[in-house]
Amino acid sequence: MVSVGYSARQIALHWFVFILVAVQYFTGGNMTHLFRAAHGGTPSEVGSIWAPVHIAVGLAILATMLWRVRLRGTVGAPPAAKQHPALQALATAVHVGLYIDLIGAALVGLAANFWLPQLAGLHRLMVRPILTALFGLHVAGALWHWIVLRDDVMARMLRPAPDGSH
Repeated sequence: MVSVGYSARQIALHWFVFILVAVQYFTGGNMTHLFRAAHGGTPSEVGSIWAPVHIAVGLAILATMLWRVRLRGTVGAPPAAKQHPALQALATAVHVGLYIDLIGAALVGLAANFWLPQLAGLHRLMVRPILTALFGLHVAGALWHWIVLRDDVMARMLRPAPDGSH
């Protein structure tokens, strides 16, 4: 489904995920220490409150991302910006990668915490280097559109579609 822009709900969920991921990014190191301690490593001085906080925020990311997928299927998304086919392919890959990585990292993190602790390394790989690279490319693309191309791509994630049907 194609839309003229993103709905207010889609925009709010986008920025909500950004905030949740920022929380995870800045508190994830605490979880690493707690996870190692819980699985026979050196005892941690990190407060145990961080484990349930990390898990709750991860579940919120998973739920929000699944909601975003559902909205994208029902409400749609605006057409891709007109640009060189290689840049369009990169933009598509980054967006798909973000969705897969955020959903996958939440699922792998849950599995690592509750059933398969050997997946902790995969979870960390998914959120540190991979998500960081995808996020960097996403921000670079947004800045490219805003500063160089001076088009309305960034505005679409700041202001809801004008038709009010979403």
